[in-house]
Amino acid sequence: MMEFQQSSIWQKTLARQMEPDYFIKQREFLRVEFENFRDKAKLLASEIARVLPEFTVHDISHIDALWETAQLVVKENVELNPAEAFVLGGAFLIHDLGMALASFPKGIKELKEESVWIDTATSLLKKKLGRTILKSDFVNLDKETEMEATEYTLRILHGKQAGKLAKISWKDSKGDDIFLIDNIELREAYGNVIGLIAYSHWWGVNELEEKLQNTLGALSMFPSEWTIDPIKLACILRIADATQIDDRRAPTFLRTLRKVSKESDLHWNFQQKMYQPRLERDRLVYTSKSPFTISEVNSWWTCFDTLKMIDNELKEVDSLLANTNRDRLGAIGVASVEDPKRLSKLITVDGWQPVDTKIKVSNVAKLVRSLGGEQLYGQNGTVPLRELIQNASDAIRARRIFENEDDLFGDIIIRVGKDTHGQYIEVEDNGLGMSSKVLTGPFLDFGQSFWGTALMHDEVPGLESKGFTSTGKYGIGFYSVFMWGKRVKVSSKRFEKGRDSTLILEFNDGVSIRPILRKANEDEVIKDGGTRIRVWFSNNKIFEDLLQLNQYHKNKMTYAELVGTVCPSIDCNIILETKGNVKTIIKANDWISIKPLNLLKRIIGMSCYNGLGKLEQKLLLNLSKHMSVIKEDDGTIVGRLLVFKEGFDKKRMLNIEGAVTVGGFRTSGLTGLLGILIGRCDRASRDIGIPIISYKKLKEWSSNQAVLLSKLALDENIEMECASIVRCCGGNTSVLKVAYHKSGMLNYDMLKELICKISKDSYIITSEAAVYIQDSNKSCKIDYSENLFWSNSGCPGILQTHSTNCHIMWPDTYGKPEDWYLDRTLQGLIIDAFSESWGNSKDKILGCSDISSDKKNYEAIVGYADGEPVVFDNIDIIKKPKR
Repeated sequence: MMEFQQSSIWQKTLARQMEPDYFIKQREFLRVEFENFRDKAKLLASEIARVLPEFTVHDISHIDALWETAQLVVKENVELNPAEAFVLGGAFLIHDLGMALASFPKGIKELKEESVWIDTATSLLKKKLGRTILKSDFVNLDKETEMEATEYTLRILHGKQAGKLAKISWKDSKGDDIFLIDNIELREAYGNVIGLIAYSHWWGVNELEEKLQNTLGALSMFPSEWTIDPIKLACILRIADATQIDDRRAPTFLRTLRKVSKESDLHWNFQQKMYQPRLERDRLVYTSKSPFTISEVNSWWTCFDTLKMIDNELKEVDSLLANTNRDRLGAIGVASVEDPKRLSKLITVDGWQPVDTKIKVSNVAKLVRSLGGEQLYGQNGTVPLRELIQNASDAIRARRIFENEDDLFGDIIIRVGKDTHGQYIEVEDNGLGMSSKVLTGPFLDFGQSFWGTALMHDEVPGLESKGFTSTGKYGIGFYSVFMWGKRVKVSSKRFEKGRDSTLILEFNDGVSIRPILRKANEDEVIKDGGTRIRVWFSNNKIFEDLLQLNQYHKNKMTYAELVGTVCPSIDCNIILETKGNVKTIIKANDWISIKPLNLLKRIIGMSCYNGLGKLEQKLLLNLSKHMSVIKEDDGTIVGRLLVFKEGFDKKRMLNIEGAVTVGGFRTSGLTGLLGILIGRCDRASRDIGIPIISYKKLKEWSSNQAVLLSKLALDENIEMECASIVRCCGGNTSVLKVAYHKSGMLNYDMLKELICKISKDSYIITSEAAVYIQDSNKSCKIDYSENLFWSNSGCPGILQTHSTNCHIMWPDTYGKPEDWYLDRTLQGLIIDAFSESWGNSKDKILGCSDISSDKKNYEAIVGYADGEPVVFDNIDIIKKPKR
């Protein structure tokens, strides 16, 4: 007799009974069919370790042990009939078999067709390659990624696959179907319920009532009282499976053979030390065979966490059984699990004391207020608006991809109004919408985003592999709304559900008290899918200040302007409702096609544009004609902008910036580049974006801009400022002025011609600032030497982070760091002119020249004033190499 046949559950149900047994044939029939079922499941279970060797034992020994642990937790409290024993035993057999690749009849080919596998492999490749994944990347997928995706998918899908195993078949060599349950009548009668009960160990306890029937009637061949209670059996399975942790699941020798990872070894180690539990006064008592030493501290805590999980399962199951008027199990908790110190008397330790020093946050509300508000985002009151629109655009983009909608699908409605609670702003989208799992899970979990998680792969399968990338990554953006006020109402409905599934989550006092979750009233339902979030302002000043936060002027903006400056390149339609007026203010991706001047007006705000003089407006119109869309070789649009920068020695005509946008939202500013560059961002505050444009395209585009600028009748000083931007972007400055000389301002060709004409052995290069300061301090005119050239010093700061503690030099050098100054500045361009004029390499010229640095400072006479020599220091003396 095998061990499982010695359990009281087996003995009372499927084992031979004392005479007289009026149902001996029916009992015998079920027993034989179960044993055949078990023989096949045993073979399938042995395959689990082939793909998942790091998991503790899931073979037939674990399955058989479940009869024993079920007997322990059930005790005498719950009665089972033979049909229920067969169904429960079948669920025991298949509940973990989905972790075997062999449980998929078509093997790895079938698994790779699962959206979870595709999504997981896509996610892994994204992390490895740092880019969007293409179908071609799967053609020669590396073995490591394939194996990791396979392991993860088997773990995630094993419950779902177990739910199918009682009814699916495998083909033998003759092409015949092989089933786990041979008898067709039993398979048809009990296959579905066995599968559901097996699958149920993957659900939450609260889902059992929703997904399982109350009672199934008896088969015609069985007595009428042999009914099936799926909820009761599901409770026994999940508790038996959870509580079965002892040395049978982690044999020492097998642990050695498999050489498991450090993380998995924590589980192997503690289970190897465990005795079987015993039941004392409705509590399971776990004890260890040997103490956990200091080197096994983490393993002890893994054991502690596991026992806490078991305790929680027991309590939830007990509550369900009691609330549904079912017989309760004999075990309703784990002994001493409330106190680590007390538990250490059962799960013993040696040389240390278990004090729960795990980092925890005692004041979650304060953390959320701090990190979800001004401490992270500063005093920028537009952040909540940005975050609300960004969440809406992510949801729309996800639905667009998931349902294969066109690029114009998706509306974001922004409502500004007032009701009995005060002024409010409401943002509504027709995106995916949130299920109750998402609304009460990742949405409320500060720091946990829904995107890219197993829950996303489950709720929107295939989304990640279709190329979806969210703008939101950190799961904290929503909490910025409490910068505006404490009263917030979130309404949401999954797009495929009916109106009556609309859920309402209400915050009535910020994060200080728990929000209320309820079903929507008739006037609150969302017709299509999506989410609607309304935030009431704590006071009118916060509300009114929103329109005064524009960095360019102090006049009030309109709400349309405000939205345009926040998300100038968004890929969703934005509709504004205010004071009874409804107007589409942005169309999806229209930043690519609208008139260039209109794009500039959106970026800077119409109020700012109206504040410019007629000359400035005319200049901006002329400049806008040079705006161009920038595409990479693969067709990806990475920007639309133009070059323009004014000198600092004159009153600035156009005090405006371009913008880097991430996900359509403004992040960093751009000095000298008017328009938009698409960027990426790695900061939780998403206030700094780094352009993604390639150096090749930036160089091509900026060179073309220099040609276009040269056709405008610009002031020569402005020409040089623009040339410095072109040079910084790696472009050819064309005929723009790049240097000063006593004879006048020079472009690159004029500079080379003058170098050859002067024909000196050495030349002096200094900065425009040095000359300006000297001229300002001298009462008489300085006669500068003809071998002196000067220009803008340093590299212009194009990328503006608007942060005092974060400065980013962009563009990068894409080469040696020491070449950065020469490659990106006009002074470096002057040295290029010497190199080309003399036919010598820059390295050779610099090698024989005197170049000032932080360590060495050179000086020389650069001219005369009233016969007196004028000496400059911190100069570069360029010498012609000797042949």
